[in-house]
Amino acid sequence: MKQFFCLLLACCSFLTAVYAQDVSVTGKVTNQEEGTPIEGVNVTAIAAGGVRIQALTDASGTYTIRIPAGVKELNFTHVSMQPVTERIPADRVLNIQMSNKGVALEPVVVTALGIKREAKALSYSQQGMDVNAMNETKSPNILNQLSGKIAGLQVVPAGFNTGSTRIVIRGNSSLTGNNQPLFVVDGMPIDNEPGDGSSIDYGNNAADLNSEDIESIQVLKGPNASALYGSRAANGVILVTTKKGSTKFNVSFNSSVMFQTLTEYPEYQNAYGVGTSFYIDNTSRIPRAIQNYRSWGSPMLGQPYMALNGEVKPYLPQPDNVKDFYSTARLMTNAVSVDGGNTTTQYRLSYTNYDGTSVVKGFNENKKHNINLRMQNKLGQRVNSDLKINFIRDIVDNRQYSNANGRNPTNLYTHMARSTDLSELLPYKDPLTGKEIGTHRNFSNPYWVINENPNRDVKDRVIASFNPEVTLTNWLKLTGRAGADIYWWDGFEFNNIGSIVASNPDGFMRTFNTKMQNFNLEALLTANKKFGDFSLVANLGANRFSSNFERREQRVNSLLQPGLINLSNAKEYPQVSQERRTKQLNSVYGAVSLGYKNYAFLDITGRNDWSSTLPKNANSYFYPSVGGTLIITDMLKMRSSFLSFAKLRASLAVVGNDTDPYRLDQTYSFNGFFNGATIAALSTTRNNAELKPEKTTSKEIGLDLRFLKNRLSIDATYYDAATTNQIITAQLPSSSGYQRRLYNAGKIRNWGYELSMNGAIVQNRKFKWEAQLNYSANKSRVVELIEGVPRFQLNNNSSYIYVYAEVGKPYAYLRGLGVARNEKGQMLIEDGGSLLVKDNDKAFGTAMPEWIGGINNRFTIGKFDFSFLFDIKKGGVLYSGSYSRMLTNGVAAETLYGRDDYYKHFIILGESNTELSGGAVWDAYFQDGTKNTKFVTPQNYEYARPNYAEFVIFDASFIKLREVTMGYTLPANLLKKTFFRTARVSLAGRNLAILHRKTPKGVDPEASSTSGNGQGIENGSLPPNAIYGFNVRLTF
Repeated sequence: MKQFFCLLLACCSFLTAVYAQDVSVTGKVTNQEEGTPIEGVNVTAIAAGGVRIQALTDASGTYTIRIPAGVKELNFTHVSMQPVTERIPADRVLNIQMSNKGVALEPVVVTALGIKREAKALSYSQQGMDVNAMNETKSPNILNQLSGKIAGLQVVPAGFNTGSTRIVIRGNSSLTGNNQPLFVVDGMPIDNEPGDGSSIDYGNNAADLNSEDIESIQVLKGPNASALYGSRAANGVILVTTKKGSTKFNVSFNSSVMFQTLTEYPEYQNAYGVGTSFYIDNTSRIPRAIQNYRSWGSPMLGQPYMALNGEVKPYLPQPDNVKDFYSTARLMTNAVSVDGGNTTTQYRLSYTNYDGTSVVKGFNENKKHNINLRMQNKLGQRVNSDLKINFIRDIVDNRQYSNANGRNPTNLYTHMARSTDLSELLPYKDPLTGKEIGTHRNFSNPYWVINENPNRDVKDRVIASFNPEVTLTNWLKLTGRAGADIYWWDGFEFNNIGSIVASNPDGFMRTFNTKMQNFNLEALLTANKKFGDFSLVANLGANRFSSNFERREQRVNSLLQPGLINLSNAKEYPQVSQERRTKQLNSVYGAVSLGYKNYAFLDITGRNDWSSTLPKNANSYFYPSVGGTLIITDMLKMRSSFLSFAKLRASLAVVGNDTDPYRLDQTYSFNGFFNGATIAALSTTRNNAELKPEKTTSKEIGLDLRFLKNRLSIDATYYDAATTNQIITAQLPSSSGYQRRLYNAGKIRNWGYELSMNGAIVQNRKFKWEAQLNYSANKSRVVELIEGVPRFQLNNNSSYIYVYAEVGKPYAYLRGLGVARNEKGQMLIEDGGSLLVKDNDKAFGTAMPEWIGGINNRFTIGKFDFSFLFDIKKGGVLYSGSYSRMLTNGVAAETLYGRDDYYKHFIILGESNTELSGGAVWDAYFQDGTKNTKFVTPQNYEYARPNYAEFVIFDASFIKLREVTMGYTLPANLLKKTFFRTARVSLAGRNLAILHRKTPKGVDPEASSTSGNGQGIENGSLPPNAIYGFNVRLTF
């Protein structure tokens, strides 16, 4: 670690060197017809002896080239532009305008390993996105902002602002492993481990990315695009390139103030309050609310009763008791950056501060500091370097407990009786005993949870990289990369003594200390040369990745003194655990791209990995890829004002995937002492010393079309991928001495279509209308598992619902307790008419959508602009644990069925349950086909319904108004007398409306209980919410 930072400091010192024997020429290259900057222009100088010195223009069209003092002229060439040669002026600032060759300007994109290539030469699907809008439609988790913008990429947003977001590209390729893509920032792979493995969701690490520092995002879809990154990229790659410095001094400032509110609540009934069997409490003279906790009491007519806080008050509905509990969250971001330099050294330094709260006041209070430094240096004619250091401090106070945890205050809306006023919950603590009050069975007082169960964690993270580049000849260069992703993460969780409902009335405390170090070393040799009609781009590289993880945790399960947050406040011996994991991956790889007349391209890659997590004698695995591209319009020399460009591409790739550490040999743990002897226990999972790497084989074919002088573009792809040798766990008989065993078995297949369209519908000086459409449909099938095992469990909610990987079914297939039906599809009821006939293993379908899409429109009128994004999901099922509890607790409007009728006949008329002529009736049939007509109590009816999962299974389709922005850029003439160079103000919103859905009101169809593979279950999530606010952006 010390050696790494010493190396960085030495590099920083060395990079300031100035080479006086050379001079620098700078300038900007623009399109003569359009006035726009041109990226990728080759700037060449011919020095003495015929030595060629080259540079490329960046995205803004600017270049800097360092040349010997005797050079008199520069040559400018680009594949789509007429070449230009100009003499160097005395001030050595040379701006150039280039004319079109009569063919379209081809964009240059960043591909695997940071290699820049023309987009038209790619043989696989790769898609970028507009990052400028990300700085206006801000989200607490940057990954949420990818939703609806990339074909084939599905986002499952975090349940809370500080939670974990799930991203999957082209479906799930691993049955039990990680299915999320690799994130690579400026060539450095970074950690994105999700943090929702316990009752507290600690968020995923990619959320540390700062949108203010991002220049571009490219998504490499599937193995075909990401094969060169190796096993870590089997699920695709998200390439992030951050902003660089410039030769001109600039200061920019951006301030964003956003607000977050819940946009809807469940539909509640406001007729019946707390109680049971239509009584508030039939044991006390003045009924007491504390005797019962569900809303199955009497009609609320103002009769006196004793509330939770002991006050006698009228028994009346409280229609806004849940709504009044939530507040408006504040999300503030302030960012400032400074960049500048000279012809040899450019720098950019930025600082971003984020301060966010939650709609549950007192929870998820997040402060984040982000400092980013990036420096580029030219060290003579042939040596360049790029240094980056990013420091993030993330502080979170009171992360919210998640899912059905009794300490999750969001469960308030599923439990809180319709007659309970929020004022009854205060005070939340008895001043004499210190115990929780204002509560009853199954209902924790949310104010006790917020104020007496604090937690806090602080994470310091450093992401650093040093990338030197040496130009060996005018066609050969050597690039080195040294990177580190390191964090130190400490925190505590405390539950005070005195809780009535929680499982730890004696209090609880734990602390943790975590350290993670990832190091990446790489060398890449690149050749780029033309031979007549042929072009060759060849890469040869080697990589070493190492990971070290350590976590220490201390825990006490009962406390001595209330309120003292200290491990020494222990009533029993603390429990201490330590976990260490190390992993190393060595790799060599190569890639060759051969082009012919700039319209035919052949790509071949190969990579071999050696993984420390596989057996020593079988830890090597090789995977190749091959792809081809044909530019049909260039080959046939087609010149049409209608069809501007046509490209056919195809590729085939194989990629391997290793496993986690310590899954080969048996492991054991220490479990204390007995009679002075150490007790150790073997793991209950039998590891496998002969594990093989997983293997994914993927093929894809695509067609890229552009029409009307590139104003309309269409990119269509079909792909088919299968993963075999899955590393999975299966149960063993108890007689084996183990509970589970690791196997190499199983196969899953994913195939589907992707379509992206971009159009400049109207384009003139006064008005522009641009539109983008993304569509993808992924199908999956679990082909095989272990012999004799038809399925295994990914997730569940009690015994009601299970999520499976099941042979012959799509991935994440839901089964659970349902109702048996006859041949006509009618529900069957048992003799007696009170209970439905159970189907204990009813199939409900997959959680995966049939298709997803996004439609984005942007309008520009002068200096005004307006844009909006619709995000669409069709299909997939969702089990709602929250709605299940709402039915059981009698708070949902749906539970009014039969109540008035039953009250009339049972309470007023005095009918017994055996002669009941009013109430709820199951719409079901007996086995002989006779329709059921028996009345039952509505309370028992609603108690029973949620036990059958099918009554709370919903279609998870939706159409959301995902993003809206409206901005105004001040004209330059208004800023002439100010010190501002540019100024822009904008209004923005996210998730402003759900335009279509099939889940009940108050249940977000995107909600999920996990960011892992067991999708399709919602349990204690927030109702739908929106973020909206304004931004101010200034440059000086």
